[in-house]
Amino acid sequence: MTQEEMAVRLVETEARSKSNTHRLDEMDEKVDTLNRLATAVEVMATEQKHQTETMAEIKTDVNTLGTKVDAIEKKPGKRWDGMVEKLFYGVLGVLAAALGAGLIHLLTMTP
Repeated sequence: MTQEEMAVRLVETEARSKSNTHRLDEMDEKVDTLNRLATAVEVMATEQKHQTETMAEIKTDVNTLGTKVDAIEKKPGKRWDGMVEKLFYGVLGVLAAALGAGLIHLLTMTP
């Protein structure tokens, strides 16, 4: 190999070396970008897990609150039902007493 051929090969090797260095620099940037993306996905997954847990807690709280609201809504109805029941039994008692008094009056009347 002559000096000219060696010089040509040396120039080609240096050109390839510069090209490879440039490509490696680009790959470093891409790897950094990919690492940032992976970190962002990991943070999003952690946040999603936290949000899922929070939603479960909110659902439990809403169900508990719904049960309490139902109990509060039913309370006046129960009172009304109790009052109607007592009134019915009161009227029934008065009628029974009147019927009993009428029977006693009929039985005590002397013919």
